[in-house]
Amino acid sequence: MKKVLSGIPTLLLMAVGLSLLTAIFLNNFIIPLFPVLVAVLVIYLTRSKRILLKTKETPISNLTGGLVKIQGTVEAPGILESPFFKEQCVGYNYEKGEVHYYDDGNEQVTISMRKNDFQDFYLMNKTGKIKVIAADLNLSLLPAQIKTIHSLKHTENDIRHTERTLKNGDLIHILGNAIETNHNEFELKALPESPLVISTPAIESHTQKGFRAIRHLLPYIVLIYLAVNYFLFFAPVKVQLGPNKGFIIFSIFGMPVLALIFAAIGSKMHGAFKFFFTSLAGICIIVTLLASPLLCLLHMTKTEFYRMLCIWISIFLCTTIATIMNYNRLDEIFVRDERNIKRN
Repeated sequence: MKKVLSGIPTLLLMAVGLSLLTAIFLNNFIIPLFPVLVAVLVIYLTRSKRILLKTKETPISNLTGGLVKIQGTVEAPGILESPFFKEQCVGYNYEKGEVHYYDDGNEQVTISMRKNDFQDFYLMNKTGKIKVIAADLNLSLLPAQIKTIHSLKHTENDIRHTERTLKNGDLIHILGNAIETNHNEFELKALPESPLVISTPAIESHTQKGFRAIRHLLPYIVLIYLAVNYFLFFAPVKVQLGPNKGFIIFSIFGMPVLALIFAAIGSKMHGAFKFFFTSLAGICIIVTLLASPLLCLLHMTKTEFYRMLCIWISIFLCTTIATIMNYNRLDEIFVRDERNIKRN
């Protein structure tokens, strides 16, 4: 009886939590709340990347201690072997997980095993050589090798193997704390809650491009957020319009079809016509991605169709303006830079 009574508070908390989640996710108030939660999550998850990008490189010969970023080539006296792909490496991060597939096409990987192994190595460049104490390395920014082994039995899940490795001769950026030793030399070490973060120049370049694109598009994202919430909560309903399922179906399914048509036409054009049709294709895709979840939720909560129409129009207009104003900037970030890299 005591066990039953002791479990009541837990059950009550679970019931309250489930009720709150149901109330939030089937309520229009999730619309202003969800983007804020996503923004907070993105800021948290990209913390290491942002610190890595903001920290300037320090020559090894000029180290004075503290948090530093150094670029150099990996050199290690010994060699490890990764557990699955059998790669010769200095350190590795290995994960094994079961893949669960859902009817909507999504999948979820449940990690069943993690294994890490590192060894101390040296980082070398033209300014010197420094020892890296590899007690705790963050390899999450390095490219991963992935292989999914499909099960022949329906009752067993597929198994996915993921490995990230650091090899001799790799050119990397490493963010860590420079600690002076008793021999008046410096070593790179991890501190509590501050592991050594390793990246490559290529990954850092792609990350930088992503942040630059977000910086250009952020004012328009904020504008969409404000417009959607204004028409949803504050704007007066000036015209009483009946529900229009045809418009919702077109917004969800028709816009992607238009995007494919415009993209196909644009691929055969040149100059201004190519810009026009490819821009239209991009606008259709972005509007679909942004508006479809909103329209579904608003339709489920029986929101006035006038508000739904105004929200869709505001998303369409803001996306169009953002595309027109930032096309050259985004083209310069992603397309022209890639062309210059290939030429070099």
